[in-house]
Amino acid sequence: MTRLRRLLTVIAAALLFGMLAALVKGHHDGVRDTIGNLSTPWLLIALAAGLHARSLPRGALLGLAATLAALLGFYVVVAVTADDGHLAHVLRENRRWLYSGLLSGPVLGAFGAWLNRRAADVSRAVVVVTGLLLLLEPVVIVSARVVPGWRQVIHWHLSPGIYVAEAVLGTVILLLARRRAA
Repeated sequence: MTRLRRLLTVIAAALLFGMLAALVKGHHDGVRDTIGNLSTPWLLIALAAGLHARSLPRGALLGLAATLAALLGFYVVVAVTADDGHLAHVLRENRRWLYSGLLSGPVLGAFGAWLNRRAADVSRAVVVVTGLLLLLEPVVIVSARVVPGWRQVIHWHLSPGIYVAEAVLGTVILLLARRRAA
């Protein structure tokens, strides 16, 4: 696959992910809202994009491009389905997440490129990273709600069961990866 074709495929997949995530989330509180707001899938989009690069700068750029494409797809669907097509308003109201993507996209993209070059078994490394992200997200969420001043960061209505399930899934993935390595 040519570089341009690979780039377009990565961007299209990220855009599609963002659109599907918005449809899953819907525009109501509850389980769907919590699932749509999970951070781990968004981080994995950048990581997956970075896996297609051999250098850290290219991985960072691919991670950023994939994250921005996914966010664009997400917020276009949100604007059309929940905000009567006012994309500028939706983007303005969610700039915290856009800024976060400007950091997380390049970092996870570069990390994906690093794994691609350095990991002895790239697929196993990706499984372990996925398990860790799934396990650690609920810890971050709980911490953000406990630490003074951070409660406002996590402002949507949470369904705690989703985070428990996420942590359990992460633990199972890590245990299976460890068992497979033995």
